[in-house]
Amino acid sequence: MIALKLLHSNNLTLVGKKNYINPLVKNEPIEGVLFVDFIMKTVDRKVKRKGETYRKNFQTLIFHLNHFSSLYDVDIFTNSVNEEFLDDFIIYLEKKELKLNYIKNLLSLVKSMIKKAGQLGYAVDKTYDMVEIEGEVPFSVFLSIIEIARIYYFIGLTEKQERIKDLFVVGCMTGLRYSDYSTLTRNNFDGDFINKITKKTRTKVSIPISDFVNEIFEKYDGEISTGLSIQHFNRYIKHICKKIGLNQTIKFNYTKGGKIINETKEKWELISSHTARRSAATNMYLTGRMNTYEIMAITGHTTEKSFFKYIKITQENAVKRIAGDNFFRI
Repeated sequence: MIALKLLHSNNLTLVGKKNYINPLVKNEPIEGVLFVDFIMKTVDRKVKRKGETYRKNFQTLIFHLNHFSSLYDVDIFTNSVNEEFLDDFIIYLEKKELKLNYIKNLLSLVKSMIKKAGQLGYAVDKTYDMVEIEGEVPFSVFLSIIEIARIYYFIGLTEKQERIKDLFVVGCMTGLRYSDYSTLTRNNFDGDFINKITKKTRTKVSIPISDFVNEIFEKYDGEISTGLSIQHFNRYIKHICKKIGLNQTIKFNYTKGGKIINETKEKWELISSHTARRSAATNMYLTGRMNTYEIMAITGHTTEKSFFKYIKITQENAVKRIAGDNFFRI
């Protein structure tokens, strides 16, 4: 088979023959290999296409597998990862005081790599697939339309804070991710719509332009980017929301280290760049004028189940949404 190489000139140039036949794929399983070695080799191969973020996803898993191996003096092979091992590994992770959803994510990475090892012909113990963790919906907040208006009209910020605040409002009124609403330019404006190819999913979305967004883009002549990384943006927007007075007391809980942890924080502490996208989706739904699939066309959710886990709807919100329906006027 002839391999092709894409040069900087975007021309495809022949660079010689390469055999893509995988010698590991056989009818009968070969012996198991050290699991961490398999992960590292697989990641090194995949990272060329998927980027360094893919490698980062596995770095913590590799750390914990190595520490578990050292702590209990065991070698972990691909066929060592079975039901018994995973039960012990989950207990180990709980003792590390990790959150339940984080442990669930690590388990998912383990299972994906073991499945791949089996596909490549390495010996695996299929009882690994019997172990499941029921995750919990992560706690998060959303901002009501009134709160978004408070942020938009607030006076008393520095010039830099004002720009960050305005960019955040754009996110609240478009439903885009930070990677998308922070990179909008005048080229994304087309009449009454914003057109954008999203960075994460590479899908094109068209979003009606609200008055707030239109005013903000006119204010900055279509160039609203702050140039901040998402980490720096999150620190700034928390401080800004504290200054604005979004200090409502919020109580919530989550599972950590196998125990339920109760926390109380002020609302500004829980606000981040992603709060904007969640607020947009929730407020669109609460209008009662847009159906689920219309909103999902903007947010990019592919199932109603994932969409309803994403938006923040309380029983009180749901009742208010349907109160004006003709059913209740009979």
